[in-house]
Amino acid sequence: TQVAVKDQASIGEVIVRHKKIDGVDCLEGIARTDATVDKMLFAARDINTATSWSSSDLVESAALSKGGTFDYYQVLNNPFPIKDRYWFLRGATVRAGDEVTFQWEHIDAAATWPDAIAHVNATFPDALSTGANVGAWVFAPEGDKVRVHYKVCTEAGGSVPDWAGRKAAEMNLPRNIADIVERAKGLR
Repeated sequence: TQVAVKDQASIGEVIVRHKKIDGVDCLEGIARTDATVDKMLFAARDINTATSWSSSDLVESAALSKGGTFDYYQVLNNPFPIKDRYWFLRGATVRAGDEVTFQWEHIDAAATWPDAIAHVNATFPDALSTGANVGAWVFAPEGDKVRVHYKVCTEAGGSVPDWAGRKAAEMNLPRNIADIVERAKGLR
């Protein structure tokens, strides 16, 4: 369901959609930029510096492995009374012709990265792990621009009312897309 068309000063129009699938919030955003596909991909995979350029209140963001496929985690500070959230993900890059996708899926941190999950639990004892978390950044040339397509389905965990998912789609998603575009444009 299309929620809004938002104008982000730095990138222009962002089409925003929100839908619940099997009780899980799914968000989608589409925009266009003059940043290159390769710079967009670099920005999407730039996990270790995300706390410095993302306007989301990420308080920790770390790659746990390297390569075309790699594991990482992030911790998001939420305003009271919503508890902070964290997620452990496996990201991978997929190329199909001119289109490049950075996709991710939830991983079992306790089985895969026990020291990292112990650190997160000790440092952020009240934070909740997201359940389902699967998504992708898809970048494709479209004329003289690059289409930026962001898709994510995430189960926030805890008690988050339905209106919060819709509000996230309308407010945060366009900002997230603008952040990654601005990061890509700032690369040399």
